[in-house]
Amino acid sequence: MQRTTVMKRARLGAAGLLTAAITLFAASARADEGGVSFWVPGFFGSLAAAPLVPGWAESTIYYHTSVSAGADVALARQFQLGRVPFNLQASLSANLNARADLAFIFPNYTFATPLAGGQVTVGLLGAYGRVDTTLAGTLSGVLTTPLGPFPFARSDNINSTLWGFGDLAPFVTIRWNNGVHNYMVYAAGDIPVGAYDSTRLSNIGIGHGALDGGFGYTYFNPQTATNSRPSSASPTTT
Repeated sequence: MQRTTVMKRARLGAAGLLTAAITLFAASARADEGGVSFWVPGFFGSLAAAPLVPGWAESTIYYHTSVSAGADVALARQFQLGRVPFNLQASLSANLNARADLAFIFPNYTFATPLAGGQVTVGLLGAYGRVDTTLAGTLSGVLTTPLGPFPFARSDNINSTLWGFGDLAPFVTIRWNNGVHNYMVYAAGDIPVGAYDSTRLSNIGIGHGALDGGFGYTYFNPQTATNSRPSSASPTTT
């Protein structure tokens, strides 16, 4: 009974700290540079909140993505690259296409001694790889000059290929287990040391620091699990 009370207080305390952190940094939140997210999709998945084996561990991930965007994003990138005159009322018929192949490495350590009744894991995520970006289309509009407005048109085909390291992302997680119920809170950040240049089309770093936090829940009944996967349990993470 006493252990249950301590666990409840620990969860409430962690939730309060997380809420305070979100409130503190919400006022200073900004859009990511060029629309590039801090997060890699699918980094947390099933069994994310389940307990880990104490000690050192290391994960390697190969990540491939191929994305495209229309004229609005392409025009915004043209402005960012400084290729649009400030006195041009422009429109752009173009497409932006990008392909990335990255290798992530995630060394981490799980402590055997509990903190606030939970299992603490710390880790650092790094990446190295290649990004190819192409912007192709026609820029047209009206150029305002002292002599009056003049029509303007230009065809662009910009290719940018970059090999390099990404930003470093430190992680801290705390997991609590109560039978088949598993809870987790995490904090993650971004240290902007990766390959980035605001005047370059391809980048691996995001160009600014970041801070994020969240929570997860996993239902997992080990008595119904097989060696390969759970048979009747349905692990889910929020």
